[in-house]
Amino acid sequence: MFARFRLRPVAAWSLYAVALSLGPYALSALTTDAGGGESSLKARPAVLEESADRRAESMARVATGMIVAENDPDESFRNYRRALDLDPSNVSLSQEIARVHLQHEEVPEALAVLKDALKLNPKSASLALRIAGIYVVSLRKFEPAERYARQALEADPDGIEPYQMLYSIYRADGRPAEAASLLQEAARRGGNKNENAAFWAGLGDLSVRQLVMDGHLRDASKASVALGHYRKAAEVGRQDPAVLLRALNFFFAGNHFADAVSTAHRLLVLQPSDAQSREKLALALASLGREDEAEAEFEAVTAENPTSLLAYRAHGEILLRRGDPAGALEKFEKALLLHDEDPRLYLEIVDLCVRTEDPERATRWLSRAREKFTHLPELPFYEGQLLGHLKRWREANNAMDVSADLAACYQPSFLTADFYFQHGVVAERAGAREAAVRHFLSCIEMDGEHSAALNYLGYLWTEQGENLADAEKFIRRALAIEPDNPAYLDSLGWVLYQQGRYHEALDPLQRASQLAASEPDSTIEEHLGDVLDKLGRRNEAVKAWEKALALENASAELPAKLRAARAGAPSTAGAAKAGSAHPDFP
Repeated sequence: MFARFRLRPVAAWSLYAVALSLGPYALSALTTDAGGGESSLKARPAVLEESADRRAESMARVATGMIVAENDPDESFRNYRRALDLDPSNVSLSQEIARVHLQHEEVPEALAVLKDALKLNPKSASLALRIAGIYVVSLRKFEPAERYARQALEADPDGIEPYQMLYSIYRADGRPAEAASLLQEAARRGGNKNENAAFWAGLGDLSVRQLVMDGHLRDASKASVALGHYRKAAEVGRQDPAVLLRALNFFFAGNHFADAVSTAHRLLVLQPSDAQSREKLALALASLGREDEAEAEFEAVTAENPTSLLAYRAHGEILLRRGDPAGALEKFEKALLLHDEDPRLYLEIVDLCVRTEDPERATRWLSRAREKFTHLPELPFYEGQLLGHLKRWREANNAMDVSADLAACYQPSFLTADFYFQHGVVAERAGAREAAVRHFLSCIEMDGEHSAALNYLGYLWTEQGENLADAEKFIRRALAIEPDNPAYLDSLGWVLYQQGRYHEALDPLQRASQLAASEPDSTIEEHLGDVLDKLGRRNEAVKAWEKALALENASAELPAKLRAARAGAPSTAGAAKAGSAHPDFP
């Protein structure tokens, strides 16, 4: 029953033996200390002085209660109750007895014990606050609760606990204006004279609570009051780690990074092994642009705590900003080994693998991610993109198909116009042309202004020599959106060429060649040569073909065209296949 009063029997007997051997005056002091009373013996009214015999008996009762607590808690409690009867001014003993009453829902008994003790200790703030708390929590009676809380404030005007109790009373009683006014009262009474760091930290906590209640936590002007309180707490509590930590947490959460840095430095002098505070210090330094210092702190954090996920990720971000993707990749991979529940981290690592020209490594990470997060369409989608980068088109198309199926089941919003465009591109490169057409049409249905899809589908039909009228319409729609896109102009010239409209095809192809002059494209130059050849301008056609042959990705048919043209053979133009006419595609 009286579970907190537990002492090993040997220790209890030792305490009892010492008490009996000390004599009446020392015994009296020992009884007072053992009870933890707030008021010294001298501070009590003379009428309340007890004889040494009564104190000795009280102490004996405490010792006996300790001895029997384990086997007979009820008997233990009776001994403590008798001890309090002998020494009714013992604050700690009265509070513990009240606690036991409350455990058994004996609220009146608990209040009676505490009120009796308060009469003998009228300056005890803790007793008054305990009574106020019972009135609020157990009885929901706010008027007596406020009265006792005010008594506690009078007893301890420089402490924060009375203000915390009063604030809770006002809030619970539906008096928010009085709660807000109380905070102003506390700040005025504290002024510049109160050097109690816990007071200012507690007042900062109450101010944050007020901001949250009023929905003003993100309002910098209103939060400045709390900021001032925490700054005061950090200033007067330079040697108090608990206060400094509370201030640091506020500064860091509120993006007051300069304050966070100075406070963290002070705290780490007192607690050098506080890895979490060092993490905050490093992050604050990084946010202030002091990245050299931040890196040193992150290294210290991971040296002390190799399992610090936050340190590895933040350090990796710094390295990434510094243009060191390889270093960032190393840190991110360590972070992923510590915590592999974030699919975004997998994707960041995959991106870094690609940037460091290690696509096979990227593929391995994506495969692991897909095994772990089986319902996320993003993962097979990015795997499809990566496999496309490696020119493994059939595998890429399979991954895109899986992504589409997962999205249809679990995340339909992922099926955007851009998704269908990318799916169509991969399918076309994998040789699944019918599927590619379906995907492009789905894209255009969702976004009629998707110029890349309009051009790609139009060009796909043109290459196959089918749906040429529709192909021309789609390509012209793309050009209406981007009239100076050389790839789209090339597509228009080529669809006109396929329809035998060579004179009409010449102008868009010449414009495409001019617009791409800074980065010549072999497909555009070859198409231009084909049209010139059909128009009987063979010399100009040869020059265009020669230019195309000298460029990257020239078609395999060009050498044969040039040999035939130089030998005077009839035109064979029209066999060219285009690849780079699709600028939005790898």
